[in-house]
Amino acid sequence: MNMRTPNADRANARPVKRRTRTFRPSYLSFAGTYQCNLTCAHCCVPIEWTDRLDIPTALRFLEDAHRHGIELLGFTGGEPFLYPEFVIAVAKRAAQLGFRFDKIVTNGVWFRDEAHLRAVLTDLKNAGFTGKLGLGVDKFHGIRTADLVTFCKTARQIFARDNILSLAYASRDPHVGLEPVHMLAKALDAIVEWSDLLHRYLLVSPDLTMTLNWNHLAPVERAEKLGGDWGDVWFEEDYCEGPGQALIVNPRGDVKPCCGFASDLDQLTIGNIHKHSVKQIIQRGRAHPYVGKVFKKGLTAIRAEILARDPNALPGATSNHCFFCWHVLTRGLAENVSGGGAQVGQWTGARPNFQGELVQIGPLRLPRPANSAADAG
Repeated sequence: MNMRTPNADRANARPVKRRTRTFRPSYLSFAGTYQCNLTCAHCCVPIEWTDRLDIPTALRFLEDAHRHGIELLGFTGGEPFLYPEFVIAVAKRAAQLGFRFDKIVTNGVWFRDEAHLRAVLTDLKNAGFTGKLGLGVDKFHGIRTADLVTFCKTARQIFARDNILSLAYASRDPHVGLEPVHMLAKALDAIVEWSDLLHRYLLVSPDLTMTLNWNHLAPVERAEKLGGDWGDVWFEEDYCEGPGQALIVNPRGDVKPCCGFASDLDQLTIGNIHKHSVKQIIQRGRAHPYVGKVFKKGLTAIRAEILARDPNALPGATSNHCFFCWHVLTRGLAENVSGGGAQVGQWTGARPNFQGELVQIGPLRLPRPANSAADAG
């Protein structure tokens, strides 16, 4: 009889037992739905798509990830709380398995009324969720301070934790674009101050302590019209340890290795949970001509290949890793990876990649898998 503990099993099953430059995901995130009740101008998610990830398939993949030593779980979208039964069911099983929770990324204004909000958050707490609710608060989400105050106060009361919430804001620089945050702080009788220790802002009130997470705004998808992000400063290499080293599952079951701007491009798909196991997806990620190179050699290696082939292939330098990745993939600049896939924006029509292959950019939808929600209906 095998007497090894579950923790020992997970430790022995880890894809890589030591930190090394390869794809070795340690984080799992589910987007149960693309859809959202907002249409933010900077959003790179195809919120028009109606696909939903079925709960049994997600639970099976969650358990498989647990067996492979992945112990951190988050939720994104779309707006996750437009599919609350998914979030609650997955959170409940994850709590039973002993997962640590990251955050549920939400706009905080999805609820019909306070009773609806209270019911959903109570179910989430009872499911065992111990992570954070990550609120998007910036000018792109619109100014709905009163609704955000209701969300914050209700969450604080139900979860009985002063750190239940964190904030995220998108701007060109971490020190700008904070006006909506200050409006929320005023309504909560709070202050917003920079932390030299954390290198980020904090919103602190008598009842709440929220960290602010800056998202580097980039002209992708709906935001292409905003322009900018090409200059003379290049990003610092980090081998995508931040947004990468993850299994990001979208509503179609496609798995991506990161949560950046390119996460809905076909070029970053390394598997599908309807067809592949966690082990197979990790292997496919390492063998992928782009993904494998990013985690082993870095984005700077891809940049060097592009500029060695054509010094004028890029409009300039950018300090934004994710914007660089999205640009390279949609324009077909990376070796052995076709271009295309951008859903909206000004860069549309048939364009050649560096190999001369004509690729369609813009309004063309990515192909659906045969078992998508629309096909099933």
